[in-house]
Amino acid sequence: MSASFTSLIAATLAFVLGHFVLSAAPVRATLTGMLRRTGFLVAYALYAITTFVWMNIAFAHAPFEDLWGDPGWARWFAVGVMPLASVLLAAGTLTANPSAVGFEKLMAANRPPMGIQKVTRHPILWAIALWAALHLAANGDLASVIFFGGMLSLSLAGMGHMEARKRAEPGDAWTRFADGSSFIPFAGIIQGRIRVRPGEIGWSRIAAGLILYLVFLFGHRIVIDVPLLPQLAGYN
Repeated sequence: MSASFTSLIAATLAFVLGHFVLSAAPVRATLTGMLRRTGFLVAYALYAITTFVWMNIAFAHAPFEDLWGDPGWARWFAVGVMPLASVLLAAGTLTANPSAVGFEKLMAANRPPMGIQKVTRHPILWAIALWAALHLAANGDLASVIFFGGMLSLSLAGMGHMEARKRAEPGDAWTRFADGSSFIPFAGIIQGRIRVRPGEIGWSRIAAGLILYLVFLFGHRIVIDVPLLPQLAGYN
């Protein structure tokens, strides 16, 4: 591996591992005591933004080292699956989640899962995981493996970390919330223990996700000069 990948590897590790270090209970408690809750959240956000920008700059300047090419089927698959990721992202962002930072009062009030949270209690992280996995498959070069592999690892491991942290909290609020949802998207619905109608998710949220998908689809080439539609990339 070329030394030219050092910056990308360092940035990815800083971004991924930093999330776990800062969210670890002892570290979070110590920093919250020093900075207060708002100060800690601001510091956390600044760290995440800074390291993510570093990741993107390092990714843009990393050399191209091909591993498995640029398979056309992966682009078609991404075009077909990204609407789901976009709806998960939009609906998850627009629905207050009791398990998210800043919404602890909802958990304390025993608010059950609502809308997209019945599909999965981690809609935003699953959206990122799908996005990263699809891009990882469609971009068979080493820099993409490091960048998108890091994002995929963070989202999947982050969900597990959050689950463990919530289960360790006193009381049974998390257990009740988790019983009304599922970790894997649609698992509870397939099992028959959860029922959800599109209207519960919110038609406006679903529409926002589909609009976001179209922005990604047609804006991708404009922003980073990489067409998403396979035929535009020269595939048959």
